[in-house]
Amino acid sequence: MSRGMRSGRGHSESGASSAAGLVLVAVLLIVGILVLSRSGTAAHVSTTVATKPKKSAATTTTAPQATTTTTTVPPSQVKLQVLNGVLVGQLATQWSAKLKAGYGYITELPDNATSKVTASTIYILTPGYTAEADTLAQELGLTSAIVNTTVPPPTSAPIPATERSTANLVLVIGPNLVAGA
Repeated sequence: MSRGMRSGRGHSESGASSAAGLVLVAVLLIVGILVLSRSGTAAHVSTTVATKPKKSAATTTTAPQATTTTTTVPPSQVKLQVLNGVLVGQLATQWSAKLKAGYGYITELPDNATSKVTASTIYILTPGYTAEADTLAQELGLTSAIVNTTVPPPTSAPIPATERSTANLVLVIGPNLVAGA
């Protein structure tokens, strides 16, 4: 009888061990699934976070280009009127040739300003050509402070009435550009 009891006890111990093993496997399986699902969620969140800055960066990059219009018209497409504001010599002719040959501007026939000026000025005749005027100032070795951004230029500007309708920009040569001609 002791033998039968042992036998029965062995079976129940073996069954309990098997049941405990199954429970342990089930718990490990559940823990594994939870760990994997959490890491999957973390990866998904990480991917979402990584995607959002890219979209935001693309939007940020696109927006300034659309609003500031940093792309300028190349000099080969800018009509430039050069006027001699010193009223002595051939400065308008010399600067027209220099800007056409050196940078490719489309230069109108050079002319004299309507009055003598104390400094060179760039006037914008065509709305939206501020960046091109700034570029021209840099090419002249001057700052964009010489650009008069009033469009159309004031009637007091030394620009002949006949020269106000054909060009995009007007450069009035003053004493500060005499040596560069």
